[in-house]
Amino acid sequence: MSKKQKDDRHGAAKSGSESELRLRAIVKKHGFQLLRIQKDFDEAGLKILGRNKFKKPEWWPEQCKKTRKKGNESFFNADGFLNVGDGIIIELKNSNKHGTTDEKVIYDLEKIRDGVYGKDHKLIYAFVGKVCQDIGPYRLFELKAKMEDLPVQTVFGWDELEKVIESLKDGAL
Repeated sequence: MSKKQKDDRHGAAKSGSESELRLRAIVKKHGFQLLRIQKDFDEAGLKILGRNKFKKPEWWPEQCKKTRKKGNESFFNADGFLNVGDGIIIELKNSNKHGTTDEKVIYDLEKIRDGVYGKDHKLIYAFVGKVCQDIGPYRLFELKAKMEDLPVQTVFGWDELEKVIESLKDGAL
């Protein structure tokens, strides 16, 4: 176990690692490759920026841009990218128990509203885990995204996510 995971008091790092492995297995099962790190994108001949790495808006307050800083620029990283059709960005929110970080998805709505993900690729927010169906902020995210016609598809549960990924073989986007 890494030092980061040892210091992970609420289990987010462990949960994220398990989710990534499960997502990677589902994607592979259906004949696709999950692109996540620079090496994956290099091997696929694609740029990571705008697919799995997203620059924070210049106009955001400096305090927002400092939350994750590398060099002189701040970025968000998605959980994965599928090079299918125009491309699919996947964000996972895994909840196996109720917690205090569920509300962070409301911040994610702001990222979508502010165009962080761009418009070149489809965006899927997948709410997965044992209690994902019962988390109020996840349902609010889905409702607000629909009400505002935001460019995001929400799915609930691993089974539904797998169906969406499987449908990509038939060209569904």
